[in-house]
Amino acid sequence: MLHLYTFCVDIGKHSIIELINVLKILINSLDKTNIYKLHIFTNFNININHPNIVLHEYFDNSISIYKDTWLNLSFNKIYIYKYLFDKYKIDFTWVDLDTVFTSDVSYINDISSFFIDCGGINEDPHLLIFNTNINIPRNKWIQGNIWKLNSQLYNKFIEIYKKISLNNMKLNFDLQSLFTYYFYFILDGNEKTLLDNDIYIIGRNIKKNVMNGLCIWDPNGNTHANINGLNNLYYENGLLKSNFYPDKEIHIVSFTFDTLKQLYNTKKFQELFINN
Repeated sequence: MLHLYTFCVDIGKHSIIELINVLKILINSLDKTNIYKLHIFTNFNININHPNIVLHEYFDNSISIYKDTWLNLSFNKIYIYKYLFDKYKIDFTWVDLDTVFTSDVSYINDISSFFIDCGGINEDPHLLIFNTNINIPRNKWIQGNIWKLNSQLYNKFIEIYKKISLNNMKLNFDLQSLFTYYFYFILDGNEKTLLDNDIYIIGRNIKKNVMNGLCIWDPNGNTHANINGLNNLYYENGLLKSNFYPDKEIHIVSFTFDTLKQLYNTKKFQELFINN
């Protein structure tokens, strides 16, 4: 069974109706592909009666490091991981609300961590820490929409974050920058080093036939979800693929909330992810 958690929190960025619509898409995709339990942290009433859903009242367990409410919400994911680990003694997997599962990913249970990166061929520099020249090629950027930690990694990330803060540095983009900085600057980022440290990046050092990153939307791998990328997705023998990378399987589809809102009522989206 997959043990997942997500936030469905109203911070005035999206309407409650939109939040619920996107949550239903996530749940629908999980129902079709996985045996799971999804823990949802929310600050409003969600009327749902589902055997695989556990509702929690959202709480902010983080230090506010940004002036941006959304970024602070996002950084809180790591502290909620620790809360769930302490409560259930399970390493939960974070999943963004705006993520769609298209395949059984129970193999996550077999590895001690799970990450995905943008993938593709785009190597434009992506800033990790403000007011520094610490950059990473975009295709190696670790995404934040789904990841699994273990207690050792949690402790390491908190240690690194404290050191960064003591040096008056600020991560450019919450946990994604933190993960990427550790993998490629504190460690050297090569496959053996990552594996030796129990770090598994799908498509890079494990399951190299799988591509779950944002690169599925564009041949250069440097954009978010869009209608052109959607029209280039198709199923082959029950597996989702992209015309841009036809030799790769897609098990998890990465959107952003804004792009998902633009796409989920389209005929192509409905064909691929709702009526399929």
